[in-house]
Amino acid sequence: MSLFYINGNDLVRSVKAGCIKLEHNRDSVDLLNVFPVPDGDTGTNMYLTLLSAVKEGEKNLNQPVSKAARAISMGSLMGARGNSGVILSQIFRGFARTLEGKEQANAMDLALAFKAGAQTAYEAVMKPVEGTILTVIREIAAACETEARKDSDIVATLLAGIATGYTTLERTPLLLPVLKEAGVVDAGGQGLIYFLEGVVEGLAQEKEIELDDYREKIAPAVSDKIIRQDISLEFQYCTEVLIKGLEMDTDDIKDHLRPLGDSMLVVGGDELVKVHIHSNHPGKVLETCLQWGQLSDIKINNMLEEVHEHINNWENTGLNVSKSKKLGLVAVGVGEGIIEVLKSLGVDTVIEGGQTMNPSTEELLNACNQVNAESIIILPNNSNIIMAAQQVVELCDKQVVVVPTKSIMQAITALIAYDPEGETEEIAAAMTEEMQEVKYAEVTHAVRDSSINGLSIKAGDVIGILDGGITVTSSSPQDVLLKLLEQMVDEDSSLITFFFGDEIDEDEASQVNSTIEEHYSDCDVEYHFGGQPHYSYLLSVE
Repeated sequence: MSLFYINGNDLVRSVKAGCIKLEHNRDSVDLLNVFPVPDGDTGTNMYLTLLSAVKEGEKNLNQPVSKAARAISMGSLMGARGNSGVILSQIFRGFARTLEGKEQANAMDLALAFKAGAQTAYEAVMKPVEGTILTVIREIAAACETEARKDSDIVATLLAGIATGYTTLERTPLLLPVLKEAGVVDAGGQGLIYFLEGVVEGLAQEKEIELDDYREKIAPAVSDKIIRQDISLEFQYCTEVLIKGLEMDTDDIKDHLRPLGDSMLVVGGDELVKVHIHSNHPGKVLETCLQWGQLSDIKINNMLEEVHEHINNWENTGLNVSKSKKLGLVAVGVGEGIIEVLKSLGVDTVIEGGQTMNPSTEELLNACNQVNAESIIILPNNSNIIMAAQQVVELCDKQVVVVPTKSIMQAITALIAYDPEGETEEIAAAMTEEMQEVKYAEVTHAVRDSSINGLSIKAGDVIGILDGGITVTSSSPQDVLLKLLEQMVDEDSSLITFFFGDEIDEDEASQVNSTIEEHYSDCDVEYHFGGQPHYSYLLSVE
């Protein structure tokens, strides 16, 4: 049976089906990661991004396709994780803009929406690279448009796009040499095609799809693991509400709500706006919001109860509530020792994450709102978190600047230039310049067989990653560490620092330290317990 139009419910159902299809295949997408390291989580990041999109879409059933698309776009943006998740959210953003004002969508509408999604995604990436998900969505959109001009059947249009998507996916190793060397296709492109296959399957189903079983499989949100150094309970109640109205102005809503509290978030469009604010008078918040339209999805949480659960921990660490300062820091890190070091160097909020657990845009945004400072600098400390962090710049009411650190070791060096009373842009520039002075490396285990940079790697091998590229392989973490130092230390080097992970004991780390001191007597050597999972050692040379 042909399908010539879809409404909002059809769109939500199909995106939900696409989410489930990707969930079934996310492990295989994760394994397509070019580097055989334990943070190849493209499939998982895309799935969690889609899950957030579906959750927001489900709140907007029985709505025109334009409103459903807008809700899905907003959900994907707030839940975006990793570079692949952010790019996916930008595809939805362009998609929603094209469907604006439409009650339902036909094949050409959807083809043009995909085309706009591809363009928006390209524009969001500073240096677009061919052979990635960007190439795949562009070619899919072009094929959909060609088919829609010949056939008004939506399913036929999408199937034509998927067919071209697979052809393009097979070509990605020819467009991107690193894929060819690793013997894989692009993970993001494969994830996108799985999603679109699920979309088609969803459109062919009349029965509503249940997603609850899949939600249960997700690990607890990273935001539950935020470690706070400064807690202020000036405002006790966290209030969230969805406003449904006509021609709403988010700036106007912000102006009215701002006197009622802090940590405010107002996002959405002229007919659907999501409000989040910490206030002592949630009733006044709701009464204020009523002037723009109907209220739904109201949530009010007493944050004081949460404080009581953790108050003993705060007292034990001797931390006090701090006054608002000019500039604050949010960083991503994992490992007891790593977090302690970041806090000792001035980081206000550490979001537990990194390899295998990339925080979402919303979690980064919430962390920025919770810091009691006028402006915020974010240290992502992972190349796969930088794009999600950059989305916060547009979403946060505070001034936010991202210092694009790709490792904890870069962050530690960058923090030398941090001044909480300095000018935000100047401090961020100084931190960015400072982090260039350090060479950083990581020691971990390969999670699959691979061939890269001329190295033949087997699953379980210990590998050394220098400035983002695999340069060393061996059977021993200590051997890899020493081989990395051979590549890193030169006549200008004066300081070697390493953090040992949760799989290395203190005695072993001490022996490694002695060996390094013996080999590099002209350098000062420092070592610390990091406690980080997956990575035996994090290393820097200055």
